[in-house]
Amino acid sequence: MSARNDQLVILQYLHQRLASGDTRYCTIPTIRKNTGLESPNQYILALTDDLESAGLVITRQAYQMSGGRLFQITAAGFDAVQTGDIPVTVDSTVWTGRFNLSEHQKSEIRRILKDMRAVIEAAKLSNARTANAMALIESAEKLIETPDPLWPEIMRLLRSPTIAGVTGIAALIMGIVQIVMAAANS
Repeated sequence: MSARNDQLVILQYLHQRLASGDTRYCTIPTIRKNTGLESPNQYILALTDDLESAGLVITRQAYQMSGGRLFQITAAGFDAVQTGDIPVTVDSTVWTGRFNLSEHQKSEIRRILKDMRAVIEAAKLSNARTANAMALIESAEKLIETPDPLWPEIMRLLRSPTIAGVTGIAALIMGIVQIVMAAANS
């Protein structure tokens, strides 16, 4: 099976859960058990990251589990399954590769991260939330400077609910996604 087909299987399973009245979030082991996917957890996590980037799935951190994540279908994902129009075009195999970003692309990402800092500083957030958001951006900045940046980890940091809920951040994150995807396709 391809990553695209596996994404569809996961999305259809999450749709079936919600359609049957189960509104609880589910774990990767639950997804594996009920979909028949025998792939490693990291592969399923990458697939769900792509679904989340497309707005079809939401995730939450499961703090009681080491590295655990919880998943649920969004309204957009539910509608997409019902209409058969599932717009998932990102293939997780792209995200697992190594990207050679030019210095210009890295500087553009640095500029976007600087803009994100300005948006967060201007937002009316609590001191704790501001500090947490700034720490996440600082972590992303440090990871970008490594010789072989871990793009899935950088994107997870930037999609954190601490940052993602701030008005004006989503467009900036999409700018970074576009740069990374352009590098992946070159």
